[in-house]
Amino acid sequence: MNWFHNTSIFITMPVFVGGFVIVSCAVVLVLRPLVQRMVVDAKEWDHALGHVIETFGVIFGILLALVAVSVYENFAEARKDSLEEAALVGALFRGTTGLPDETGIPMRATIQEFVHTVIEQDFPAQRRGDLPETSAAQIDEFEHLLHEFEPQPVQQEAEFLQLLATFDDLIEARRARIDATTLELPVPFWVVIWVGAAVNAVLVALIHMKNVRLHLLAAGLLALFIGFVMFVTTDMDHPYAGSISVGPGPFERVLEQTIE
Repeated sequence: MNWFHNTSIFITMPVFVGGFVIVSCAVVLVLRPLVQRMVVDAKEWDHALGHVIETFGVIFGILLALVAVSVYENFAEARKDSLEEAALVGALFRGTTGLPDETGIPMRATIQEFVHTVIEQDFPAQRRGDLPETSAAQIDEFEHLLHEFEPQPVQQEAEFLQLLATFDDLIEARRARIDATTLELPVPFWVVIWVGAAVNAVLVALIHMKNVRLHLLAAGLLALFIGFVMFVTTDMDHPYAGSISVGPGPFERVLEQTIE
């Protein structure tokens, strides 16, 4: 799916949703002659098919909604992790201002380099689906500087303990952001959804309607809505890729407002 996430939404959305509509209308045109030959009692046919469509619609609708909500929750959690990490970076930078210059200046330079690396290398790698590793060098460097510092006055010791706690939280937030790179819906769920969409198109095509234009309109509108829902769900399935994705905005704001 890399081609899907790396292509503009102005191309993927019309192709994806339009494909749904075209395929659904094609299924109607293919099955209409068969339905016309099979139907003996139109009233009985529509009554029986109505029960099937109603039952299937409830099941498929609930499944599609649950999948969409699950994907959105993953996306929202990834965005929350990114915001939290950026906030901790800003807090860590401000916390070093109370340290002596010989310690605080190298720490702040390392943090600044870390933020630039996250923006310029981590997020592009995550957009490609790769686990970022470059920013680990700045984390290791900051940890080394932190452990070399020996606080003397009571005030320095308190600031040092606060820095340690903030740094530990930053490590956890960074790990959560990186782990979300490979976050996606399990393949069996997508198989069920695509099968459900296909079954839905077939059931709509089996409706006995004399007016072919009205039949195509009904099938097309339903396919249009399902296509949009599945497009948004597919686009958000990888939190750092696609048109709807988590970007480096929080880190850029921290860089502009706090660090530089």
